[in-house]
Amino acid sequence: MNPPPLPASPVATVLPVEKPRALADGERLVPTLLATGLIVVLGDFLLWAVSPGLSLAIFVAVIASLMLLRRGRAAVKARVLVPFALLLASACQTAVEISFTNVAVLTALFAILLGELCYSQLAAGWARWSESFVAWASALGRWGWLVRALNEQPQSKIGTAGRIEKFARLFRIGLPAVLLLAVFVVIFSSGNRIFAEYLDRFGTQFFTWLASFDLSVPRFLFWIFLATLGLTFIRPRNGTVMPRGWAQPLQEWRRADASVAFWQSVMILAALNALFFAVNTIDVVYLWMHTAVPAGMSGKQFLHEGVNSLITATVLAGVVLTVLFQQSGDITQKRSLKALAFAWIAQNLVLIAGVFFRLKLYVDTEEMTAKRVYVACFLLLVALGFIFLCAHVRRGREASRLIWRNAVTTFTLFFVLQFLDVIGWVCRYNVERGPKRGDGYNFNIAYQLNLGPDAWPVLLHAAETLPEGRVREDLRLGLREVERTQPSQPWKANWRERQFRRDRNARDLSIWADRQPVLKLEESKAPIIESYYRTKKELGL
Repeated sequence: MNPPPLPASPVATVLPVEKPRALADGERLVPTLLATGLIVVLGDFLLWAVSPGLSLAIFVAVIASLMLLRRGRAAVKARVLVPFALLLASACQTAVEISFTNVAVLTALFAILLGELCYSQLAAGWARWSESFVAWASALGRWGWLVRALNEQPQSKIGTAGRIEKFARLFRIGLPAVLLLAVFVVIFSSGNRIFAEYLDRFGTQFFTWLASFDLSVPRFLFWIFLATLGLTFIRPRNGTVMPRGWAQPLQEWRRADASVAFWQSVMILAALNALFFAVNTIDVVYLWMHTAVPAGMSGKQFLHEGVNSLITATVLAGVVLTVLFQQSGDITQKRSLKALAFAWIAQNLVLIAGVFFRLKLYVDTEEMTAKRVYVACFLLLVALGFIFLCAHVRRGREASRLIWRNAVTTFTLFFVLQFLDVIGWVCRYNVERGPKRGDGYNFNIAYQLNLGPDAWPVLLHAAETLPEGRVREDLRLGLREVERTQPSQPWKANWRERQFRRDRNARDLSIWADRQPVLKLEESKAPIIESYYRTKKELGL
């Protein structure tokens, strides 16, 4: 009996390979080009050859608005409108005062806004927002996309003759309006002197602008930068379909031998608890009880030697605990391990309290500085992170939620700090605390003068209210020297450079200095002025 024939092999069907498309179905290129062109023109007008200020605030608000308009109705949802509103608030603060926290918040909000608008196919949160940073890193690739998109545009079916006829038709439509406009301009300019002067001034300025227009290579490169920026924000690269590795939830750390993993964790926590207990005991006995800096050390030296290492230790402790409790539940849910973890968290909080105490000793023996304020804010973030870590240890939830809570807390702190006048508060604290220290009006005048415009209102008030004496005279000399070295009337120089808090304080300083007597030659060489410049050099200003 012959065996049955083998089934015929299926014929492989060769499917045509679809060429990657630069434009999605139904997408039009013209809105992207128009928005990018507007960004180039507006950016050149607002930002070229000027210091950022009000101009940057307007530029940021326009880019964010164009991003929303480009998406149309898809942008009308809470996940988009909330970061847009926060971004506009931060843009307003840019016109008040530009700071590091302000720039950091703007960057984060732009990443959130771009992610929500363009990468909604990804999971909400970090997966979308991190894709924005990928798009920014690939900004130069938008030029290749633009070339491909232009090649995909359908060729017009209208011939040369058709184009000429269309242009002639538009010319016939607009010619009567242009002619009548010219006639009425001549009539009004001949009968209205003010209008004629405005028209003449406008023509003169326009032709002067044309004759002096800067077509240098740096400006051309600036236009390319603005166009790249516009393409990246208005039409970023297509995002990935699946979340990238860094945006995926942290996987549970499964160990081959659960018993070994448990005892390793116990030994780690027990050893570190013992070490932290020894360090905290030393701090409590020799620092907290004596409430003084050790003999032979200044408050600044004592602070700098201890704070950096203690902060590093607490941050590393948080990382170690997060990793240990990313193991499987049969290890992390045992009571003995949780008890050791809670004990170590408590000791980290005591260690953070010790750093706060060192900061206090520094401020008591030296002065308050902006850096010390920011260190205190950072310590509060770390302490709050350990509180979140307690919930993570107790409930055994994934570490992604712990990281998310810390990220939200950090963003909230930065968002609030950008609106606060930290420098003004630091200066006010130092000036008002001087008489309370028991050694007269003792504060570092040179340092306060170098804090910048935010400190000037406090120093002007002190210069008028302090009792007559050497301190008041030194402060007045220093303020007049600061006003002499400042740009002449910066609040009137260029409206694009306006920063309202800085300009208001500079105006008040200038008005005050104009009422003061002229400096004498011997006063201009006063020690306080030399100390001002020496402190300025030490601060790197």
